[in-house]
Amino acid sequence: MGQRTWLAAFCVIALQASPLKAAEPTAYRVAPGDRIGITVFGQADMSGETMIDASYSIAVPLLGAVSVRGLTLKEIEQRLTKNLADGYLQKPVVSVRLTEPRPIYIVGDVRTAGVYPYRYGVSVLGAVALAGGFAVPEEQARAALRTDFVQADERVKSLEATRLTLAARRIRLEAQRDGRNPDFDSLESGRGSDEFVAQLKAGEAQLHAFQTSALQQQVEMLQQQEPRLLENKRFVQEQLNAEKRQLELIQQHLVDYNALLSSGLARRYTGIELQREEARNRGNIARFNAEMSNIALAQGELSLRVREAREAFQRRVWTEMQDAVQRLAELDAALPAARLTRELRLRQVGFAEGTSGPPRRSLFVTRQTEQGSETSPIAEGALLEPGDILRVERQREAESGQPPTAAAMR
Repeated sequence: MGQRTWLAAFCVIALQASPLKAAEPTAYRVAPGDRIGITVFGQADMSGETMIDASYSIAVPLLGAVSVRGLTLKEIEQRLTKNLADGYLQKPVVSVRLTEPRPIYIVGDVRTAGVYPYRYGVSVLGAVALAGGFAVPEEQARAALRTDFVQADERVKSLEATRLTLAARRIRLEAQRDGRNPDFDSLESGRGSDEFVAQLKAGEAQLHAFQTSALQQQVEMLQQQEPRLLENKRFVQEQLNAEKRQLELIQQHLVDYNALLSSGLARRYTGIELQREEARNRGNIARFNAEMSNIALAQGELSLRVREAREAFQRRVWTEMQDAVQRLAELDAALPAARLTRELRLRQVGFAEGTSGPPRRSLFVTRQTEQGSETSPIAEGALLEPGDILRVERQREAESGQPPTAAAMR
């Protein structure tokens, strides 16, 4: 017998084997948790509602605790009538009704499991309707599983693409740090991502060339100012040298003038002019020395600007590299969990796709008796009793060669 035939036979047997049916209302036997209304005609003080306690007893004025274990409503009337007639009332008339039966409990493969008030004549299928019907249809469940798998797969692909992007960026940054061309041969390419990796390599190589060229142009532009400074320095130095030679000549004239002046052969006016010329010459020498100092300062500033440009570039490279390394570490920590989630979703989709036809369900009811609780299969049309626990289980096909199992969907 094939597996599906065996499963169908199992479900038919489970649903038809001794289905429980609720007893007629007149034969209903009360149990703890039921609330009953007692009316003693002509005795308002003795009338009212009471709940059956755990000892199967009720509290009745004058009579005290009265045991109702295993009694129907009619039998409770008879017992109360007999007890009241025994020395309390003449010909008492007693009426007993069930005002609030115990609730029913619905669990398992339903939309809203929980506790529901009992309704007379409610069937198993009616109770399932109270709980919102059976759980999500199989096709919707498969669609939801496929959606979950697609989302998990897209997350893995996104993380892997981000990781490849960061890995390519790190290779480029390491090359910029070391002042060499990037080598992308070590970049790992995942399945079906060769074109993406090729685009990454081309983009990072182009960015490397652009940034390196921009830095080189900035440095060259600064270094182009150095020849002009050197030329200006050479020109000022020549002027300074000329002024120094002229100063030497003036000083020699002053020596000769002083010799003539001491012998009375020179005029004092000529000496004053030579002294003025000497003062102007010394001023020019001082000015040219100041210009030489300014040129030397400009050369120092130019070297500093070149150094700052290179250091700023390296700082930016280091900052980007640290960010790339940190994000790569975070991705390496997140990828295993994402891949595992995708694998689990894939298995769920495979399990759901492997099922065919509408889901098969088994119905069981747990009913309290004086001897304890009993659990039995029940048919959809069977009537429930107060306090029943209805359990709906979806049948899952077992592996080949094994009988099907019923597992409550959560």
